[in-house]
Amino acid sequence: MPSSDAVAWFEIHVNDIARMRAFYSRVFGWTYAELPAFPLGEYSMILAGDHAPPLGGLAESAHRPPPTGESTVVYLLVDDIDGTLDAVTEAGGVVHRPKMDIGGDHGHCAIFQDPEGNHVGLWADH
Repeated sequence: MPSSDAVAWFEIHVNDIARMRAFYSRVFGWTYAELPAFPLGEYSMILAGDHAPPLGGLAESAHRPPPTGESTVVYLLVDDIDGTLDAVTEAGGVVHRPKMDIGGDHGHCAIFQDPEGNHVGLWADH
């Protein structure tokens, strides 16, 4: 049976791609490369620091249903959850689940909601 131990790609579906590019750039410092000729709307591949290839994408979809908060959550590894949550609220997001200790040596996590209602997790191993 095949196994997987890493996220290969993630996508955040949004209605206003320009607004969400600005939000995530402000929170994480992401830059973007546009994917030409995406059949469903604009698509921005997410570039982060020296990571290559891109980590994932922002996909514009004017017909997506409103987020329910009950979908898959991708956790992004960060150095400082508290500082990242501060950046989230300053950029217009909301802390959905505050920083919590996972227990033992497993680190900490939190979940925020972006301005379009998507839930994104944060993880720090310290």
